[in-house]
Amino acid sequence: MTRCRGALPLLVSVLALAVAAPAAAQLAGKEVKIGIGGPLTTTSAGFGVEMKQAVDLAVDERNAAGGIAGAKVLAVAVDDQADPEAGKAVAKRFCDDPGILGVVGHVNSGVAIATGQIYADCSLAVITPMASNPKVTDSGFATIFRLTNRDDRKGPGLAHYLIEKMGKKRALVVDDGTAYGVGLADQFVAGFGSGGTVVARKSVKVGERDFADFVKSWPKDFDVVFFAGIREGALIVKEMRAEGLAQLFTCGDGCWDTKAFIQASEGAATAAEGVRILSAAPAIGTVPGSADFGAKYTAKYGPINNYAASSYDSARVLMVAIADAAKAKAGVPTRADVVAALRKLTFQGIAYAKPVQWNEKGDNKSAVIFVNAVEGDHFKPIDQIGE
Repeated sequence: MTRCRGALPLLVSVLALAVAAPAAAQLAGKEVKIGIGGPLTTTSAGFGVEMKQAVDLAVDERNAAGGIAGAKVLAVAVDDQADPEAGKAVAKRFCDDPGILGVVGHVNSGVAIATGQIYADCSLAVITPMASNPKVTDSGFATIFRLTNRDDRKGPGLAHYLIEKMGKKRALVVDDGTAYGVGLADQFVAGFGSGGTVVARKSVKVGERDFADFVKSWPKDFDVVFFAGIREGALIVKEMRAEGLAQLFTCGDGCWDTKAFIQASEGAATAAEGVRILSAAPAIGTVPGSADFGAKYTAKYGPINNYAASSYDSARVLMVAIADAAKAKAGVPTRADVVAALRKLTFQGIAYAKPVQWNEKGDNKSAVIFVNAVEGDHFKPIDQIGE
């Protein structure tokens, strides 16, 4: 048999090149999907739509830069209606689509908690930009990640701030009956008890609009109101001022919404003692790169109301993890590959000054909390809670 000298080395070289071929060659012409799960309707739609728009912007930028290892990224948005049962159906839909390698969502803590097991069962990574109830990541699921801070830091942090820096001693606490609201209110009550007194704990329902009788029923001996909820906050502070109540109004980051809180309060947010509102990130323009993002987002979608930067970073973090997993695999990664890549990732975003890194539960180590007043038509950060 005739042997061809050099054939074997040549074959070895070709095989080596094939193995070492960049993932871009492996994924060129393919598509990679990410899901967006959030409320695109209902009273929570302001949060969900802004999240979707920020994710869409991140996806458009990624595709303009070549996609993920040569693959085009497609964002699939589905309305979870801020409802746990609807959220479960959305999570099942994402799990059943093999092309989806990760999800940005959900907005509401109740939905995020309800969907955790479903995503874990199909090994699908999900990053929530804003769901803050501790149970979201205390579940122990390896697939869940949270960019924002937790209520067990927000609630006590604001309580201590009010006592130590503002001299408040008697709090009236109101929640909106949701997993987010009740959980945050519980944490605030626990923190306020260390140096102050909770004079009453009350609850409202999501969607209520007339709070005249509710405010009239309040006890008189309080010096601060804490509301744990979302849209109803503007209506409550508006009714407070109409009733001549001058006490400070405070709220978690559910009220961190320019349109749904500042504008909806119709001037009440700056009347009397004013307000203190938590935000989950610093003002746009504070962190390097955030001003450019803000300009691009505003030019395309209009003014930023709340979590756009956190949603944008959540999408970028997810796409970097998919790209890292694709590179390691030299091909389309599995969902488990993406989860593993996320777990060890360090990413400098524009929402927080420090890089995103996850602790063992999937919480962002770099998340901080800001206390804001309202100045005219915008929030003004005046203090920071956490490092």
